[in-house]
Formats: sequence, C-alpha cells, structure tokens
Amino acid sequence: MLHLESPGTCAMPKATLVLTTIFDPVILDAYRRNFNCYGHLDELDVIVIPDRKTPASAFETCSRLARQGLKVVCPPLEEQEAFLKRAGLPSEFIPYNLDNRRNVGFLMAWERGSDFLISIDDDNFCSDDEDYFAAHASVLFGRESHLIACHDSRFLNICDLLQINVPSVYARGYPYFARHLGSPPRTSTGAADIMINAGLWLQDPDVDAITWLGLHPKVTGFKNQSVVLDAGTWSPVNSQNTAVRREVLPAYYFIRMGYPLHGAKVDRYGDIFSGYFALACAKHLGGSARFGTPIADHRRNSHNYLNDAAAELPAILLLEDILAWLIDIPLSGSTGLEAYLSLSHLLEEAVEKFQGRAWNDAARGFVHETAQLMRVWIASCRSVGGSESMSYGMAAKTNQFRRSDHENFGGDDRVLGNGALARIGAADPEPVA
Repeated sequence: MLHLESPGTCAMPKATLVLTTIFDPVILDAYRRNFNCYGHLDELDVIVIPDRKTPASAFETCSRLARQGLKVVCPPLEEQEAFLKRAGLPSEFIPYNLDNRRNVGFLMAWERGSDFLISIDDDNFCSDDEDYFAAHASVLFGRESHLIACHDSRFLNICDLLQINVPSVYARGYPYFARHLGSPPRTSTGAADIMINAGLWLQDPDVDAITWLGLHPKVTGFKNQSVVLDAGTWSPVNSQNTAVRREVLPAYYFIRMGYPLHGAKVDRYGDIFSGYFALACAKHLGGSARFGTPIADHRRNSHNYLNDAAAELPAILLLEDILAWLIDIPLSGSTGLEAYLSLSHLLEEAVEKFQGRAWNDAARGFVHETAQLMRVWIASCRSVGGSESMSYGMAAKTNQFRRSDHENFGGDDRVLGNGALARIGAADPEPVA
C-alpha cells in the first residue's frame, strides 16, 4: 500500500477517475471494492460524465456508491453546461453523443487540482487481484529505476506484453509503417520519470477494426513485465485504463472527431491523437510512459467491425504522416500547457507541407481545426485556474512519496490469469471503445 514517510508535513496524493457513459456505470462497484480493499477510498474522487442517452439509473448507481464510501459525482447536463460556461467554453465545444464528452471530466479534474487523472472506459472492469490505484500512482514517483524498452522502428508494440491467441497483433494507433519489421525490442535497466501510465487489458485488446476483422484476437494473460519507453521510442496511448500526471493533463485533451474527409469522417481515433500529443509533451518535459499494470478486464461493448473499419481508415491514413513528423519535432516551453501550445502551432505549420494521397484541403482543414481547438482548450484550462504542479508539493521528486516494500512495479511478479468552434461533426450515437 502507498504511504508517505512524513504524513504530518505532506498531504496524501489526490487522483480523479473520469469516465463518460450512456449506460448504467455498474462497473464502478468493482473499483469501489478495489479502492476500499487497498485503502485508497480517501485518496481519489470519481467523476461520471453522463450524456443525453445516459439512463436515470446511472444517477441512482452513483448515489448508492457515494453512500458506500466512494467519492463520486455524476453532474447532470445543466450542471455540465454551467461549468463549461464558467470555463469560457461555448456549449458546442464538447459535443454530445461522442466519447469527446469525457473532456468535461478532464477539465473538472484539472480545476480540482488533482495530482493525477485516471481515465477509463465503461467496459474496463477492475480486478480484485491488484492495487489499481497504486499501479497508476507510478506517475508520481519521479525519476526511478525501471525496465526501459526501445525498438529499431522507434515504436514499441505493447501487445507483445500480453499473451494473445494469434500472432502479429498491434495496438490501435500503432503506425502501419512500423509493423512487421522483425527485430525484437531491446530492454535494459535505467532511470525514467513516468508521467503517463497505460494499463493493459485481458480478453479484448484495444486494436483497430482491421485487426478485429482479420484476426479477432483474445488476450489470455499478461506476461508480468511492465516497461517504460526510452527517450526515442513511442507507442499509442488511449483513454481506457490510463493515468496522466497533472503536468501532462492539459495535453491530454480528447481530440474532436467527425470532420468530413474523403466521403467519410475522421473518427474513432480521438484518444489516439490525444495520447500521442500528450506523450510528445511528456517527452519534452523529460518524462516517459509506462505500459503494463494495472490490468483491466476489457469486456468490449458490441461493435460492427466493418463499419468501424470504414470509420477508422481516414484517421489511420492521416496518422501515418503525422507520426512520422511528430517523433522528431522539438517542442518548446517549460510546462505541459506551454509545450501543448507550441505543438498546436507546429502542427499547423507542418500540415501545409504534408504530401500524398491522404492530404487535400479537407485533410489539412481537420488538422487546422484540431490545432485551433487545442488552443481553445488551453485557454479553458487557464480560465478555471489551478497550478500545473502537484498539490502535495512534488513529493515524488523530494523522495517523500514511497511505495511499500512488497510492491514491485518493475517486475510485476504476480501472475494474472485469463480471467473550429462553429463546425460540429455529426455525432456518432454509439460508444467508442
């Protein structure tokens, strides 16, 4: 269990867990049970962001969980609208009926001064077998020794950390230009400052619809070894079972989808764009990302994979060129907000030079709109206030924040069994996984 050496002089870290759902969030029962079991109920709060289709039972579930000790709120739509207005955002900035709606919770977590954010999807079930909070709290430990991974392609396939029933499975958002290159990743022990912690999954991996159609993979276990990216290595970061340190939270804005392109829409990759952008800012600040624990049981909501593949293709095509550019672009600024602002301007400059079949005026329009929305988001973060540093005084960097002796985040030595504001894209009524 996590503890502080000097509790009288340093407050406990505070986390905020955010999810958006159009269902009854009964998955939170498992999270409450886990937080209670490992002694973390007082160290985090939960924000459930309902949407227009969210049933009344969701509010009843949150009220019940609050009576059972979970610090959970489920702000109704009018309360969300009032909050966005106070943040200086028009109502349409965060559209309804899209996964983008989780941005309301992200901004609320920022205003609350949370030391780190945990983002989950409504089909990510928490296990009783590990300390969920403690694994994600690795984003607070500062520079420590970890198993560092790199690859000649400059991209790490995090699916290699899992036991999967079929070969050659790559995570959603992994660039196609870096796939099937043959050489295995290299690992070594070294120092790293984790600013992003991406937990993995059992049962249904987070892969693109092309992979679902061709392979239909199933995860049967975790290989019991978490890794941290080296300075030159990248990997997709999604919005399910993921934690980000406060400094990086402003760069974790969930990119708006729905922009019309090539007779379709840029869709289903909002979290992948946001994850890569947040990772770029974390790397600029001297940080990195860790992949592995905690492991969620991903019981995926129903999907039409052929429709999903058609929806994902425009984003996949654009991401290929954006990533080839992003991995080498130097950012500027001394904070996450400043780095994210510099990224928004660099994106707009770069997109005018991108060439190829994917790039026409509409494709460039998507990137320009995205960059403009990033800057509006930055302004809203500044509007609601809050420091970019952790509220407990960067305890990780002063060696006050400690893990107990029985925790081993490097080895994971336990076995997990099977077990532009005027234009709004048309809303996809289905949840995005």
